[in-house]
Amino acid sequence: MTTFVSSPLWRSVRAFGVMAGALALSACVSKSETPLSPSVAGPIPGVDISTPRPMQPARGAKIPDNQQPITLAVANATTSGVRPLNYLFEVSADSGFSNKVFSRDGITPGDGQTSLRLPDALATGRTYYWRALAQDGANTGAYSDVSTFDVFTPIVIEAPVPVGPANSVTAESLHPKFTFANAPRTGPVGPITYLIEVAENESFVPRTAAWTSGEQAGQTSLTAPQDLPAATRFFWRVRAADPTAVGPWSPAQVFLTPTPFVAPPPSPSPVGPAPNDALNLGLASVYNSPADIASWPATATISRLEMSSAGLSFVFSQQGSWPDYTPPGWSGPIQYTVWAVVNVAGRWYTSGFIQMWRSRPSTGAPILSDFARNWAYDARWGPMAGYQPHVGEQMGFFVSAGNARGTSGVTSLRQRSNVVTVALPAGDTGVFTFPR
Repeated sequence: MTTFVSSPLWRSVRAFGVMAGALALSACVSKSETPLSPSVAGPIPGVDISTPRPMQPARGAKIPDNQQPITLAVANATTSGVRPLNYLFEVSADSGFSNKVFSRDGITPGDGQTSLRLPDALATGRTYYWRALAQDGANTGAYSDVSTFDVFTPIVIEAPVPVGPANSVTAESLHPKFTFANAPRTGPVGPITYLIEVAENESFVPRTAAWTSGEQAGQTSLTAPQDLPAATRFFWRVRAADPTAVGPWSPAQVFLTPTPFVAPPPSPSPVGPAPNDALNLGLASVYNSPADIASWPATATISRLEMSSAGLSFVFSQQGSWPDYTPPGWSGPIQYTVWAVVNVAGRWYTSGFIQMWRSRPSTGAPILSDFARNWAYDARWGPMAGYQPHVGEQMGFFVSAGNARGTSGVTSLRQRSNVVTVALPAGDTGVFTFPR
């Protein structure tokens, strides 16, 4: 057995080695025991943090402005270290993130995914870019893939408001005029089109008719392009749409179609013309108006007749003096009715076509371009129905007190003007004066 004798020098070397080992062990224990300390300087070698994955909103999502603020969510990252992760979220108006509109870090992770609701709404009408990364205070992971979403102002179209016909009123004709206030709307609305439905019941099954119309300024009107069945109760409703959105139906309104007026068999009347009538009104067959019109006293004299694309305007001696009369179902009064006297195939026919109230300046429908469509447009006017006068044709006109359209008898004031005749001018434009 060999024995080593410890010398003083050997003892010194040995003591130094033990001390160095102790210091190394102390440093190793200190680093392993304090990795969670906030004061640890990073990065810590060997720690790998993965990239979070964007989940919400989906890439390219379209988000209505009224569904803000937006919530961002990522699938959680993983780490090989022991320090807890937190997240940084960024939102930018550009793909390079030089124009950030939101940034927040220190977001505590959730279970499996981490969500953040933005504190405020973003400006509408643009595309946004967003990303996230995970970090532990000492080590930082890479940014996630950049995801995008759009914020837009949604199109909202409300219901139009029906004006008429409504409240079970009887329409003026078998192809009534439907009028409604335009639908309110918000957002980038395109051209508005209206759909009108007519049916004999509130369920609108089956539909009697349906028509579409483009929007007009303020309120929109559509005259039915076809006759509806007579003496029938109808419901109607309307809704608006643009190329991308459809609004709700308006409340249904109720109206009645008129009972067709059956004119008595036409026969010449023995009544002679009034002293200043330009033709013998007693020889004219009357349709859709009082058959005894020729016998009414001619208490007014027409002094001027003006024709234009807006229709006919009259000046006569009793203008403004005849009392107003409100027909059943009307919301306002009528002062007089405009009559036309037409020669068809060598015989004279007449009817009170246009009802005039005090604020109405003209008949609203010219003769040459619109007589067949806006004056004598259906069978109520007998041989006049669908007849279209020509330039230079002689036609008679007169007016009568109150309402004489669509009625066989008048119980209010029974007075009329004299009958004047004119040669119809080209272009529906002309001014005619007559002796008083």
